[in-house]
Amino acid sequence: MSAAATSPFVESFEVPPLGCNCTIIGDRSTNDCIVVDPGGDSEKILAKIKSNGLTLRRVLITHGHLDHVAAGQALKEKTGCDILMHQDDLGLYERVADQCCDFRITPPKTPLPKPDAFVEDGTVIQWSPSYTVECIHCPGHTPGSTSYYFPECNLVCPGDTLFKGSVGRTSWYGIPSLQGTSDAQQLVGSIKYKLMSLPSETKVVSGHGEHTTIKDEQQYNPYIR
Repeated sequence: MSAAATSPFVESFEVPPLGCNCTIIGDRSTNDCIVVDPGGDSEKILAKIKSNGLTLRRVLITHGHLDHVAAGQALKEKTGCDILMHQDDLGLYERVADQCCDFRITPPKTPLPKPDAFVEDGTVIQWSPSYTVECIHCPGHTPGSTSYYFPECNLVCPGDTLFKGSVGRTSWYGIPSLQGTSDAQQLVGSIKYKLMSLPSETKVVSGHGEHTTIKDEQQYNPYIR
């Protein structure tokens, strides 16, 4: 069997409305896959899944902001996949229409589907025979922000908690739907004491922008040194 057939499928790409990095992780042996942060453009996400012969089983939401969740509804309707997130962000998730109003973005026509399950800090999901994902609760950017660590893929998806050379936003002046939902001190603590404990070679696919590694952020990120 070739290395390509046994290595995981991993692809990240930007989706609207605010350029969120959506990530597909798949098991080439079983063709099962996970989508992290389906921000928008469900047709693009589904086309990539189909063209690679994959079957969507789960959607993992890092946090309840509109640009990370909007396509989840269509993905669930068309594939029957489960939607998972941390319960502490359920309030934000359920108020996506208010967020859309504040950001002047067209809201979903119907309420988002209720999550099928909630993850907690330390939850480990065996999503295929060969691959697992560990759920790391990283409050700060939002109360329920969760990073998803795929150890066999050497990959973590922290949403908007950690960026290349930066950290997530915690000030929401002029955005009523998000005011009071972030904590800067909590955010830095989540990064320092949880994400920075991951293996240094771990690739980081943040919620927006360029990819990085845990090692690079340990050495160069001015917000956590």
